[in-house]
Amino acid sequence: MLQNKMLLTENMRLRLENDKLNIEKMQKMRLKVTRLEEKINLYKAKMSRNNKEIVAYKLLIVLWMMFLNYLVCGW
Repeated sequence: MLQNKMLLTENMRLRLENDKLNIEKMQKMRLKVTRLEEKINLYKAKMSRNNKEIVAYKLLIVLWMMFLNYLVCGW
């Protein structure tokens, strides 16, 4: 009888430890997911900025070509 109670007590203690470990794992996973989401958002913002810069440079090149063409042909 006493041995049975000791085993039950040990079982409860192990369950509590397991629960604590699971909570810690979940917190670590949540932090990791949050960090990954932040990295993805930063990457998307960077790519958007790069695309806008590329469009601006292309527009600048076209304007220069038009201006030079105007100088050669128009004046």
